[in-house]
Amino acid sequence: MPGTAASLFEQELTRRGVPFSFDRETGRYKVQHGGLELFVSLDNLTRNYERDRDSAHITGFVDAVLAAPADRPSWEEARPSILFCLEPSDYQQPPEIRSAISGRVDRVPVYYDEQEGTIAWIAPAQIADWGVTPEEVEAAALGNLAAVLKDAMIEHSDIDGVALGFIRTTLPFKSALILAPNLKEIVAPVLGWPLLAVIPDRDFIFLWAAKHDGFANRVGGTVVKEFSAAPYPLTTEVFEIGDEGIAAIGAFPAEKG
Repeated sequence: MPGTAASLFEQELTRRGVPFSFDRETGRYKVQHGGLELFVSLDNLTRNYERDRDSAHITGFVDAVLAAPADRPSWEEARPSILFCLEPSDYQQPPEIRSAISGRVDRVPVYYDEQEGTIAWIAPAQIADWGVTPEEVEAAALGNLAAVLKDAMIEHSDIDGVALGFIRTTLPFKSALILAPNLKEIVAPVLGWPLLAVIPDRDFIFLWAAKHDGFANRVGGTVVKEFSAAPYPLTTEVFEIGDEGIAAIGAFPAEKG
């Protein structure tokens, strides 16, 4: 019987003599290669492998990971793939660049290789290599999030007169779309404005009009369940999103695992 994507990934690294470890706090593998410590997520690899059980996904993915240090893209090449990802703020080894969205969640700039399904935190040294400023990286990340949201499908279900919205997109960390600068433009015509949102998982988001503040209790069970079971949990907080920005206004009690 074939192994899991994770076990085959580990076997392939071992076969190539590449040191690695699994960091439970981040849910990522730490791979030592080319003098660098690479943080590797297997989310997309797992999806692709479970679809057809083709071992070529594993070898191709490892090839991409190990090529990263030697084949870093230029700024012009990288700019379309720079976005923000939301990460928990309690990592033992947090990202070098992060800004707080709440007491539990940070905004982190990442390089997302859609073809290979890899997500890499951007570090100050990488920005220096590109010869750009942190402000240019931020502008690129926000612009790319806006482009993703513009191409996404905003769908909703009517639950007792409340439009509960969700976003359909291939981006594997859709929770970050609450940061998109065009969120009001795209979502308000469907759901209203301001909004309330829950993001229990990196790839999970519910949105609804803030005037229905009591509706949070209707989604609380789903939030807690998703947060407790997800491989990459974020937070059980409820966020209000409006013209003044994003703020956590409460949280459901829950523990990971």
